Amino acid sequence: MKNYVQDGSTIPVTNAGTEVITSGSPVALGDLVAIAITDIQPGETGDGMTRGVVTLSKLPADNIAQGKTVYLKDGKIQLASADATQAGKAWEGAAANSTSVLVRLNG
Repeated sequence: MKNYVQDGSTIPVTNAGTEVITSGSPVALGDLVAIAITDIQPGETGDGMTRGVVTLSKLPADNIAQGKTVYLKDGKIQLASADATQAGKAWEGAAANSTSVLVRLNG
């Protein structure tokens, strides 16, 4: 097929900030969440993963049920959508007071 570009599991992520985006960090790109595959230095571009299940930091106050839609805000997964980017679905439940949750990205 002549118009095939890629399978869509990665996307270029440009670090427009002043801090390194560390490998494994979630990055909101418009309405899409990507996970930095490697460290991305300020002013540089690296790859971000857009598919799969990853462990991400969450707000400890949220009790997230399996299958719930979750959102990324300030580097943490949460249930509230206000001023946040939809990250995907909780792959398994994560009780209040837990600090991480499994998320199926962009699903």
